[in-house]
Amino acid sequence: MTAYIYSRVSTEEQNAAQQAEYLAERYAHDLSVQESFTGTTTERPKFKKLLERLEKGDSLIVKEVSRIGRNTQEVLKVAEDLKARGVHLIIDQLGGADVTSPAGEMILTVMAGLAKMEREQLLERQRIGIERAKKEGKYKGRSALDPKTVETAKLLISQGVSKKDAAKQLKIGLSTLYKYLAA
Repeated sequence: MTAYIYSRVSTEEQNAAQQAEYLAERYAHDLSVQESFTGTTTERPKFKKLLERLEKGDSLIVKEVSRIGRNTQEVLKVAEDLKARGVHLIIDQLGGADVTSPAGEMILTVMAGLAKMEREQLLERQRIGIERAKKEGKYKGRSALDPKTVETAKLLISQGVSKKDAAKQLKIGLSTLYKYLAA
């Protein structure tokens, strides 16, 4: 039985190590996995590998519900999958509760809904702020990536450089790179 700490931040500028250190002080664990990747999807490389690695009797420890995902359905799907596999999901935000228990499931459902609502409110406040700044002439939006930068990124990736490393080398955000690669 192995206990894993999973910490995640959304951008390279943030620090997943702080979450990991916080959890390591509070929970016995065997391994810590840290990742900088958006929480809007469960298709995060390290998270996906960790989920595949978990076995019956293992524990996954996260700081907040939002570290699993920001979409209620995704959070609940991950929790249900872990429960079916006999893996414990411990969420520090819920007092270290194992949310694979019946009471824990109910609490997780409520908290996942709150995490989604919190995210939607944040985006709404951001949208309102941007609209106001536009009216005041203070916001011009993000400038588009130079096509040469996009081509350089594609070239680097075709040469075996990871998308994360290509973004870092070109000094652009990983999510920005993904947006331009999908276009």
